[in-house]
Amino acid sequence: MNALIAYSIISRHGSGSPTRSQQKKAEYEENGSRITWVGAWVNLFLGVFKAFAGVYGHSTAMIADAGHTFSDLFSDGLTLLSVRMSSLPADVDHPYGHGRFESVGSLAIGTLLMGVGGSFGASAIAALRAPAVAPLGSVALWAAIVSVVSKEALYQATAAVGRRVRSPVLLANAWHHRSDALSSVVAVVGIGGSMIGWRVLDPLAGLLVGLMVAWMGLRISLEALAQLTDTSDYGVMQAAGDAARAVVGVEHVDQVRSRTMGGSSLIDLAIRVDPRLSASSAHRLAEEARLAVLKEVPEVSEVLVHVDTSPHDVSCPLQTSRLAETRPHHVVEEDVAAKLCELPEVIEVSRVDVFYLPAGLAVEAHVRMHEHLTVTELRAVAKTGRQRLLATSPDLTDAAWLSLSDLRSE
Repeated sequence: MNALIAYSIISRHGSGSPTRSQQKKAEYEENGSRITWVGAWVNLFLGVFKAFAGVYGHSTAMIADAGHTFSDLFSDGLTLLSVRMSSLPADVDHPYGHGRFESVGSLAIGTLLMGVGGSFGASAIAALRAPAVAPLGSVALWAAIVSVVSKEALYQATAAVGRRVRSPVLLANAWHHRSDALSSVVAVVGIGGSMIGWRVLDPLAGLLVGLMVAWMGLRISLEALAQLTDTSDYGVMQAAGDAARAVVGVEHVDQVRSRTMGGSSLIDLAIRVDPRLSASSAHRLAEEARLAVLKEVPEVSEVLVHVDTSPHDVSCPLQTSRLAETRPHHVVEEDVAAKLCELPEVIEVSRVDVFYLPAGLAVEAHVRMHEHLTVTELRAVAKTGRQRLLATSPDLTDAAWLSLSDLRSE
């Protein structure tokens, strides 16, 4: 059923011209698939070689190590599927992309490692209860040494690609290779000790291998669960907030949130700006903050910026009720224009700007008046209009002000 779902999803996104982002994903898919296929062929060779060496050399630790290597083949298959599906472009069903499939693949690999570690531990305990009497062969020791070298090389190569493309599933698979290398190191110690007469070291080494593999799987699974449950990366959040605060015009940054999507972070944050800024200027600041975060924090792939003009606590019921009680801007504009047009000197109110300040509402009106009015008369009209607005509009505070332009009718 899982394979059918995977095939269905891939088929739905198999067409369409590639965009620039899709080309980057194609490059990531190519690099990730290539290193995973190399690891799969190496694992196949090592698994056969170590199984033969374990049986022929009578080594419990080497047989357990061979089983671990064969489990890497399944891990490689999960990695290839995860890389392919996470590279699919965003669609209606997945507007943020398919990056979470990497986390699902990491969780599957981690679960697999825990199961393999438990199996190794059970086999080692059985061997401790009934230790083998046949002497260990040197072929098991050489197989363990070859495994250490080859698997550590695979870890370094896979981890390098995983870090470069920020792929959690590739990094999980790299640690699967590293766990195999570490298990082979333990196997070298156990087999070498058994060859000099300490036979109990071989099953003890197998038990230690099982514990190491299970611990590695638990660690990978917890990291994958953290990504799937939107656990925040505090380092990325701090860096994103610092980048937004550095933008000239941003007075404060808060409500910074992050979540992981396919090895990168999606950031939501709120910036506070001067409440008298125009909407276009505030939007420009938000865009500058977004670009600053994308430039300064390479782990971030998308930023959503909310603009505030005053301190805002979304959890405060008083702020919510205050917002509900405040008149909408279009109502304020119509009310101010109607009251100013009642003045005989006013011909037209061309525009009313409404500002929602921490202290209350403020308005700025632009009007046309008769051309025969003197400057003194214009000032008197402005004073009268301001007093009328303050007297008849209780939500306008003392900080509210009215600016009447001296534009004359032509």
